[in-house]
Amino acid sequence: GNYEEGYDDGSGMIDPNTGMPIAAGADGNKVYAENLLSRMACLGPKSYLCTVCGFTNSYKNSMLNHIDARHSEEVYFCDHCNKQCNSKHALNMHMRRTHAEHLLMNR
Repeated sequence: GNYEEGYDDGSGMIDPNTGMPIAAGADGNKVYAENLLSRMACLGPKSYLCTVCGFTNSYKNSMLNHIDARHSEEVYFCDHCNKQCNSKHALNMHMRRTHAEHLLMNR
């Protein structure tokens, strides 16, 4: 596929080149990324503002994680234990901490 479509590896990771969640148009992640970005303003170099609550941060990835966790309606479930997480970042951290053996087996 072309770069515009991106890809979804299921990890909830942020693309280091764009600062956006790794996305694919087919499963709605592109809309998800655009929704997060629409709730963020860049105030200058290394200065980002959450337009919903006024939270500021120096790192774009941290701001995207904040918006996803605090202002997104998305809910994410663990495939292994069905734990509910309020952000892709939280689910990714849960997977690394709780199900590391599954992550290693799937490589």
